[in-house]
Amino acid sequence: MDFENIWVQIVFWSILAVIVLSAFLIPRQIMKKKKQHDERFVYNDHIGRSYGWIGSLVVIFICWFLSLAVFHDLLAFWLISAIYCSHMMFYAIGSAIANNRN
Repeated sequence: MDFENIWVQIVFWSILAVIVLSAFLIPRQIMKKKKQHDERFVYNDHIGRSYGWIGSLVVIFICWFLSLAVFHDLLAFWLISAIYCSHMMFYAIGSAIANNRN
């Protein structure tokens, strides 16, 4: 492994993390300042996240099928299984937090 390659990867992933976080946080701060973060926005955001969650579950199941039926690779199957388990674990944590708030 080349030492320069590690630094390139660290810089790339750091810049990507900053871009993703700022794309999530900056619009929310602007909306809060303009008082646009109302009940309608929260409802639409909730519905959008629900559909996004269902969509990612469908994609995981398709990848799961392809990893076994097409590629016959158990490593890919176990990686996708780990993604699915963590996906559902975060859903359970989010549900528990939402139930505690209400």
